[in-house]
Amino acid sequence: MSIKSISFFVILSFILSACTIETKPIDFGNDDCDYCKMTISDTRYGAELLTKKGRDYKFDDLHCMKGFLNDEIVAEDQIHSLWIVDFSNPEQLIKAETSFLLHNDELKSPMGSNIAAFGNEEDLNKYHSEYSGKILTWKEFFNSN
Repeated sequence: MSIKSISFFVILSFILSACTIETKPIDFGNDDCDYCKMTISDTRYGAELLTKKGRDYKFDDLHCMKGFLNDEIVAEDQIHSLWIVDFSNPEQLIKAETSFLLHNDELKSPMGSNIAAFGNEEDLNKYHSEYSGKILTWKEFFNSN
């Protein structure tokens, strides 16, 4: 294999890896919410929006992500994906559209949405039996007042 071929593959690999759009871990206690500007501190709550260009926006509560989306700060056609912290696995992000949400005022989220997100129905049911409350899909939450 020639030096040109090796150089081509190295450059191609670098370009392809630079184009990967991935979530970036929320640095709890240091990152600020891109909507309300408060420090993201509760590891059970938080959210992230990724753009198609790889820019990430972080939020301390679903209320802030919803406000950010409603204000159209990023055009809908520029959104790559939406992620939410899994309440039962703090600091782990799950896809918003496949998450299971539980609303109960006793949950006391940072900005008052009082909604916990879960990556699977089993964890949702466990917490629902403890907290009760209203079960929602992402779409139901996003389309509510």
